[in-house]
Amino acid sequence: MIRPDETQIICILPKLGANVGGGKINAIFTRMNLLADKPGTQVTLLNLQHGCNQSIAFAELGAAGLLDHRITHRSIYELCAPNNVALPEAHSLPDWDEEKPSTGKKKRITYLRDGAPVMRDTLEPTAAGLLTTRQILTDATGDIRLKYLDDVLIESREAFGDGIVHKTAYVDGRPRVCTKRENGALIEIEDFGLSRSFTDEVAHHRVLAQRHFPQDAIVFIDGVTSAYLSRPISARKVLFLHADHRSSSGKIVPRSRGLIEAFDGETILTATHVHKTRLEEDVAHSAPIRVIPHYVDVKPTSTGTRRHICTVSRLELTGKPIHQCIEAFVRVMHLIPDTNYLIYGSGLGEARLQQLITHHDCADRVFLMGHTANAAQVFSDSLFSLAPTMTEGFGLALLESLSCDCPVISYDVDYGPRELIHSGENGELVAPGDIDAIAAAILKLHKERERYAAGCAASVEQYSFERYKDRYHRLIDNLMSNRFTFDLSARDLKAETLRALEKAPAQHRDRLLDIYIHQCHLSRDLGGMYDGFKQKITLHPRDQRPVIRCIWLSRRLGRDAECRAHLELLEQRFPRAHSDFVARYPDFLELADAVDGLA
Repeated sequence: MIRPDETQIICILPKLGANVGGGKINAIFTRMNLLADKPGTQVTLLNLQHGCNQSIAFAELGAAGLLDHRITHRSIYELCAPNNVALPEAHSLPDWDEEKPSTGKKKRITYLRDGAPVMRDTLEPTAAGLLTTRQILTDATGDIRLKYLDDVLIESREAFGDGIVHKTAYVDGRPRVCTKRENGALIEIEDFGLSRSFTDEVAHHRVLAQRHFPQDAIVFIDGVTSAYLSRPISARKVLFLHADHRSSSGKIVPRSRGLIEAFDGETILTATHVHKTRLEEDVAHSAPIRVIPHYVDVKPTSTGTRRHICTVSRLELTGKPIHQCIEAFVRVMHLIPDTNYLIYGSGLGEARLQQLITHHDCADRVFLMGHTANAAQVFSDSLFSLAPTMTEGFGLALLESLSCDCPVISYDVDYGPRELIHSGENGELVAPGDIDAIAAAILKLHKERERYAAGCAASVEQYSFERYKDRYHRLIDNLMSNRFTFDLSARDLKAETLRALEKAPAQHRDRLLDIYIHQCHLSRDLGGMYDGFKQKITLHPRDQRPVIRCIWLSRRLGRDAECRAHLELLEQRFPRAHSDFVARYPDFLELADAVDGLA
């Protein structure tokens, strides 16, 4: 339960599980822990999946110390549950008159009626409590299984012989949503609380968020996966972009552009200034973009002499072409006979790397070391690191290496390498795929390692935990202090609208501008109307109408230079509309020429 004096912070994740990990998830968990530690906050992990396995995964994260114990976990069905709605009764259980326990790897209890089994429980202790899987044996039409955590019914599954499966999510022990599939394909989602059916999970989530999402909250949306909930949520929203909005070929991804430009929250966050600049060039965003970089809290721990070169990375060679580093090292290894190349990590590319090592007969110089749980120790014991990557949202491994006084050779790509590595100071950036350049950089860093290492400390100074904490705490304070209110009954509605616009979330600004422009029209305030339509141009960069209104208003106000600027904007963005406009009103071109003459 959220206290009135607490700030509710909600972080959305599509799902949890052993196969869901990586730098993005770790960064989200770090931020959640940081915010949970801020006085006066209550942090909730909103899971778009509902089920026992999700509750267990969350409990395991807490038990492992990856999530603060003060963070709560809710599925979207639990958080967006309508109040005072009549729900169906839970699945009825058969009567029994005898219990027969059995021991083994898992504890089982069979329930009998007149000597015949009618129900069977399988019990298993988990981090979230006792998991009970209850199989109903009296229904000949299908396989019915109910799942409980500490005797609370969470989900049920009914499988029929024709490939039809019904999965029901329970909230407070009552059925809330039934999802029906045929051979894995979605047929229907029946929401008992909404009294509606859906054929699309995204549409279902949107309706839940629009009707029942807590409005007085701060919501973090990470990446584009769950950004479809941005519009329906009316609370204050922050979008964190972990990945690039461009493809590996450099083209803007249409889905990313659409979601970023449609985002109507308070701010967009990214981890690098390089990404911020690129976003401002590429997309017509309405929310301001801020930079909050990640951090690593490690220090050099080397107790011996640094001798070797390392790579710590996933062995996924499409995005991390480590094989190119092997090729480069092989070309120069005879010049550095006492230095080997140690590769730490696991992944699908391991077999190919081993084949390459065998092909070059360099197994005595290049070693696949497997996964390491202590990357900081590896970097602390290494001369420098090779970090080939084709794209990197931030690059925690880069920052960790630099924090351990271990210079980095990487590719000159967006965004982390260009943000963190300064050629000639704390490492070298080379053109992607240029094996000769990698080989030359290896020799250069090997010769001048101490000079490069000396530049590492200053380059990571701004990525300390205290700065990271301060940036997020200030962000939350700013969002809380900018509470938006609007008094529709105010005597001076124009002044009230102007005041509200200063703090209005993006999703309200368009409607408020309509009210403000209308009030200015009633009071014959042309200057106010002009200012309102100028803001409309920013909100709707693909709409020609605000630009045309600004052309007319600036002309009537006698602001000829601004009129000319709006004409140029119309020509740049909407050439056909510009041609039609000047054909109908040629005197505007004469005005533009006159302004040029005065200039």
